[in-house]
Amino acid sequence: MGSIAFALFRAADVDESCVRAMLAVAPHRGSDVKLLRAGRAVLGFSDHPDRVEGDLATGSGLTAVFTGSIDNAASLATEFGGAGRSLDPTRPAQLLVAGFERFGDALPSRLRGVFAAAVSDGQQIWSFRDHIGFRSLFYRDAPDAFFGATEAKQVVAGAAITKEPDVEVLEAIFFREYDDETPSALRGVRRLPKGRILRAGFEGSAIRRYWQPESLIESADFSEEETIERFGALMEQATRRAFAGDDVVSLSGGIDSPAVAAFAAPQYLETYGKPLAALTALYPDQPSVDESGYVEEIARSLEMPLFTYDRTAEPLGRAQEWADLADGPVPRLLLSDAEEHFGYARKFGFRSMMTGEIAEFVIDMRRFLLAHLLRRGRFGALMEHARAQRTRGVGALGLARQLTPALAPRRAQALYMARNAGPAATRAPAWMDATRIRRANADFAVPAVDRWRRQQLMGFIGPGLTLEASEICEDVCGVRTRRPWADVDLWEFFLSLPAEIKHPTVQRKGLVRRLLRGRVPDVILDRQDKTVFDESIAARIDYQELRRWLVEPKQRLRGIDYRLLADRLDTESLDVIGYQWARDLAQTHAFLSLWDQ
Repeated sequence: MGSIAFALFRAADVDESCVRAMLAVAPHRGSDVKLLRAGRAVLGFSDHPDRVEGDLATGSGLTAVFTGSIDNAASLATEFGGAGRSLDPTRPAQLLVAGFERFGDALPSRLRGVFAAAVSDGQQIWSFRDHIGFRSLFYRDAPDAFFGATEAKQVVAGAAITKEPDVEVLEAIFFREYDDETPSALRGVRRLPKGRILRAGFEGSAIRRYWQPESLIESADFSEEETIERFGALMEQATRRAFAGDDVVSLSGGIDSPAVAAFAAPQYLETYGKPLAALTALYPDQPSVDESGYVEEIARSLEMPLFTYDRTAEPLGRAQEWADLADGPVPRLLLSDAEEHFGYARKFGFRSMMTGEIAEFVIDMRRFLLAHLLRRGRFGALMEHARAQRTRGVGALGLARQLTPALAPRRAQALYMARNAGPAATRAPAWMDATRIRRANADFAVPAVDRWRRQQLMGFIGPGLTLEASEICEDVCGVRTRRPWADVDLWEFFLSLPAEIKHPTVQRKGLVRRLLRGRVPDVILDRQDKTVFDESIAARIDYQELRRWLVEPKQRLRGIDYRLLADRLDTESLDVIGYQWARDLAQTHAFLSLWDQ
């Protein structure tokens, strides 16, 4: 929680008040503000007095600012300290100064945790964030000065430019046409892509990657015993790194969050002398959605106190306020639901939450599996998977379709993806230009040789809009979220596994089910049903709120038939897919309405 802001004044006078103003426009990030000047640069952070995660330090001609947490701080303090030099592992900015002095801009790759930071020698500034992008960074590179900060609005304040929406970016966000280079929805502000370090000097700025996860794909050669042992050690490390002392696990009835709970609960009891608690939302009026039976079984088996509440949040509640705080709309994320979840966590006395989020990207990206095995000549594994699918009723045509990507050229794949872009695109409502969605999907087509690699790296592609918005919601609510499945060391382990080891069966998450056997209750690992939230989504459609934002808006996006949409809203005839698109569009117009006055 908290934020950082920094500026390098190339031609303009050095102005500490400018950086102070940047921090002031995001009061939800905390009222405790600290600044340091370093030559032509000024660096600062804001924080909450009761939950300090920011730090400033100077030494050896370098100044560093930091917010977040470094999970391997203790080992880095030992490594960077050396003879006659003692470093405090609770002072992350000190570690940055010492580490940057020794490793230069290669330092970020050695860090683990959730953070955003900047280091300056007074003439240059290097800025970076954690590998996955859980902490955000935005910047503006102008001739007279360079500005960087946690939020886009802070950059706008520092650069003293007009705060206004970029409608082209808003359209790209709505139609899913975004990528790593997509800028902020506030005009004139850019986003630092994840896994990158940006150097700004008097001659300009440059960005380079400090992490290359693609080099790890299928690089390991573990035995079965080594795989089990390595996973156990890394999962224990990932959950232990997330501990803050006032923690709760956001628990569901799937596999992902119960796995976190299973590894975290025994360590938590040993570390703090108290049981780790669990929190879950109940859906008493939608039995097809409610997973309370499974959750109660997990909590019982792990001896975890279970806290529950009924889901009552309004999906578009405070839509304009959230859009303003997030500096733009956020597709598919309901900040009202997140606020309710965090709010109950605070009510029950918790300030830190562990979740099972991101697990799918880590353990179950299996599209193009058969094609990959064919291209690599792993015929034994290929035949085993094919036989298993045939026993489940998959015909020869179905297998052929899975093998085709091994040879199909990029143009053919793009054409196929444009015509078969998945449920959300093929069922795009009539009031939308579905060709834009299909075209965006086709842009993900790559040459056959790169398809498996692209699939394994899917979690690192895109601007991370939901992570940015979640971070802001956490700050507003005063609850920190950690996602152990996204621990870099654990994720690198799964990237390194050969495809046939990572996906030994046709069952989804087959390897993880084996690895979790004996830790997570069998009733969870052997579940055949999958919870679908359509009933809850349909029950919470608020046509009045949709009409408020979507009927006769003052600004309009291209590719939307607003007259036809108004008819659908008037007759209240949206299906679940149509409603989700309409809800995203409503959030976009809630953001645009900030400029209607």
